[in-house]
Amino acid sequence: MLIGGSGDPVTFTPSIPTPSGDKEKTTILLVEPDVAVRISIAEYLRDCGYHVIETRSAEEAVVVLESGRPVDIVFAEVQLPEMSGFDLAQRVRASYPGTGGLLTYGTEGAAAKAGALCDGGPIAKPYAAADVVRRIKLLRESQRTRKPG
Repeated sequence: MLIGGSGDPVTFTPSIPTPSGDKEKTTILLVEPDVAVRISIAEYLRDCGYHVIETRSAEEAVVVLESGRPVDIVFAEVQLPEMSGFDLAQRVRASYPGTGGLLTYGTEGAAAKAGALCDGGPIAKPYAAADVVRRIKLLRESQRTRKPG
């Protein structure tokens, strides 16, 4: 089922199994102003074994990041009130280099800019929740291979 398109249903049942292991340790900071979209994708990600911190705005996300809580991936909408998802992504890259970023957008004009600021390119709305999980897996694998070890 698709999430985030206007008029699209936003409730769904996870269709992929929950693997054990690293996922349970992965923390995703979800930044989404639309409450229905935020609740739906957060619930899906939790059902898939991720720890999810929900925020409505980039400002709330910054408070979470500055609190020192560990965050592996920031998954944000580009069109946020006050500070944009673009600005948040730039801040995360500059201040939290080990934290991955995924951006989602609902307008084509945002695609090019979002692509330059997130790992693996932006995710267009409406999106399939399973595609988000696939992208998170790829990003986590990339983070593991970049870490000195």
